[in-house]
Amino acid sequence: MSAIRALAEDLAARSDEQLRELLTARPDLALPAVPDFQALAARASTRVSVQRILEKLTAPELQVLEAVDLTTNEDSQLSTTASWLKTAIAGSTIKSLDVILGHLHSLALLRRAKPHPGAPKADASRRFYLPVSVLGEALGAYPAGLGRPYSTLAAQHPEFGQRLVGIVEGLRGSGLPIEKADTPATAAHSLHHLVSDPAGWAALMEGAPPQTADLLRRFKYSPVGTIPKKAALGRAVLDNPSPTPVEWLVARGLLVPLDALHVELPRPVGQASRGHVIVADFQLEAPRPVPRRVTRSLRDNAAFGAVAETLRLVTELVALAAENPVGTLRSGGVGVREVRRLSESLRLDGATTSWLLELAALAGLITLDAATSRWGATEGTWLTQNREEQWRRLVEAWLAADRAPSLVGAPLPAGGAVNALAAEVSRPDAPVVRRRALEMLALLSDLDGPGEEETVGAFETADLISALTWHQPRLQRRFARLVPGILKEAAQLGLLGSGALTVLGSAVAGSDYSRATSVLRDALPAPLNSFLLQADLTAVAPGYLEPDVARELALVATPEGQGPATIYRFSAESVRRALDEGLDADGILAFLHQHSATEVPQPLRYLVEDTAARYGRLRVGAAGSYLRSDDEAGLNALLADPRTASLGLVRLAPTVVAAGVPAKELTFSLRELGYPPALEGPARKPVGSHRMVPVPAPSSSTTRLNPWELTDEDLDRQLAALRGGGPVPHTGGESQSLVSLETLRKAIRTRSSVRMGVVDAQGNQRQEIFVPLSVSDGRVRVYDPRHDVERTVSVHRIMDVEIVEGSPAHG
Repeated sequence: MSAIRALAEDLAARSDEQLRELLTARPDLALPAVPDFQALAARASTRVSVQRILEKLTAPELQVLEAVDLTTNEDSQLSTTASWLKTAIAGSTIKSLDVILGHLHSLALLRRAKPHPGAPKADASRRFYLPVSVLGEALGAYPAGLGRPYSTLAAQHPEFGQRLVGIVEGLRGSGLPIEKADTPATAAHSLHHLVSDPAGWAALMEGAPPQTADLLRRFKYSPVGTIPKKAALGRAVLDNPSPTPVEWLVARGLLVPLDALHVELPRPVGQASRGHVIVADFQLEAPRPVPRRVTRSLRDNAAFGAVAETLRLVTELVALAAENPVGTLRSGGVGVREVRRLSESLRLDGATTSWLLELAALAGLITLDAATSRWGATEGTWLTQNREEQWRRLVEAWLAADRAPSLVGAPLPAGGAVNALAAEVSRPDAPVVRRRALEMLALLSDLDGPGEEETVGAFETADLISALTWHQPRLQRRFARLVPGILKEAAQLGLLGSGALTVLGSAVAGSDYSRATSVLRDALPAPLNSFLLQADLTAVAPGYLEPDVARELALVATPEGQGPATIYRFSAESVRRALDEGLDADGILAFLHQHSATEVPQPLRYLVEDTAARYGRLRVGAAGSYLRSDDEAGLNALLADPRTASLGLVRLAPTVVAAGVPAKELTFSLRELGYPPALEGPARKPVGSHRMVPVPAPSSSTTRLNPWELTDEDLDRQLAALRGGGPVPHTGGESQSLVSLETLRKAIRTRSSVRMGVVDAQGNQRQEIFVPLSVSDGRVRVYDPRHDVERTVSVHRIMDVEIVEGSPAHG
């Protein structure tokens, strides 16, 4: 029976509650809905779906699943059970394995199977399982870190197969208990039995050179290794008096050369080096790292200080971008020179400046202008928001961002380094890793318990990665790559303090932003509305100023220094900047008098009054066109007409009026109003283009809906369709195509003939008998025995496939 059909029967025998549990854990099986159990089984047997659920398995669950894959065979119906797996998994118990196997079965990664005909009577009452047919592909080439069997290596590497016959004969000559062999297949069988037998393995390893055992242990995670320079395959012979460990292993067939540089450790050798088991490091319980103790006051001071500093620096960066937009490179991203310019203004290192650029872009505080390719400040409410609202905006944007700012500066394969705001920083998996890291820190902090009243636990990065890897071992590389940078970024946002999870971090991990903003509001000192004016033309803000006061003071004076006590310096240039914004000397002095805790120093008063007195002797304004007329009365009537207010008319002389709109628009508007002007001068050719609307950064504060999520209504409709009590959705023959592909792959493995229904270009269907050779890229390569030729058949032309009676895979 087809494995998909067998899985369909297994699924049909489940209760509604069990099906709900399956679809909740694997929502992609019902998105879109399926019409029947065979379609559900077919979708559960796709490699992409299986890989997706594998990422959610814990380390012991994945280890058990890999052991099942290595000890079963779909073609011969060799199933397994907990008592059989116990011998292959060191440190396991039948009870613990039964629980894990039951969970894997509930996820449709395993299906119930009949006991193998050779099973002892004592195991007849146990539950036997077979994996889904695509599990081997989903796990990868080397499940459990073990290599391929000797039979496969001998068949796929003919040169090794021929050498294997001589190796077996040589081992027999040295007195080892190995069966005689005269073909590569029998030689592979003989060496497999010798290595798999504990006594044979011990006898074989008696004469091994020193450090051979250490070398074998290096193949724990991957069976493929690189040949060291000091090893020479030409010296890999049985009578070599002083071989290296690699030469000794190759000479005895315990390492298989793949090419001139690489070798593979065969599966039985890998198991023998682990103590003749598949899994030697079975860890049923999650690791419990021992944290270092940090006082609560130290943690909170570090966290809240980081929050205040990050908010200050982001605000300063936005002000710099508003004054002078940040340029980009042709290849994308912000170059080193531009980062250095910003770093000098912010008095920071380049890495911190790059992080702030990424954070500001994620929060939408700076956006890329498509017309100028420069990042400029976005008109918004940032400066008017409270600090806790600003912090929440940054944290939500960071959590949802599909970018990893910590990758800035990392080397590129083609040379150079990743630039800030470049496409190379994109990581679609970053939101998942951030969320998992915070959740794991919260879990470890809860497991750590209250401890001493004044201390909390801080966990090392390596311990956190280890804990994350136990819960999701398939994501180990992502955790190792992203988590160190994520922890640094979390500390700069106050989610961590001195390495320990803060109250803010715990609230964010639980998506309780109301609690987080309340805690931050109470923790940060109240904003000030006053500052200290000094006689050296400076003002000192001894803390966080109210946004309106800070914005007004920054307009009149230039911020200097960094830290909680910001210094502002007054100069003629800063005062002129305020005058350009429409203020006058009286308004500036009134603002300083109102918000200064001291009297306005006389030098500062003289500076403001003197600068204002000299300001405006020359005036510059913007004009898009002009009007010229000898009729002063006509110009007076035009200026007095309220309908011309939108044109921005300003009288420059008795006979000249400037307008704020282009000449063509001015001409058209005046003619609409009944004034017939003439367009003066030659027609102007258009130059350039109007400034394009800035391209905003993707909003990170909006809620992202998970596309793989089923509602209760979705589950009810799907169960009704499966049970025949609801409308049947259409899937376009998805299950039949997958069943046909499964049959083809089985025929390829067993070298069986198939009867294939094929549709030709004219739409005619015919039945033909082929021997399938391979399936790839939507095409099937087959051997046609009737015409003694090889052919290629497109998968979309195949209607049905069945194994021919009498073939090895039939029945």
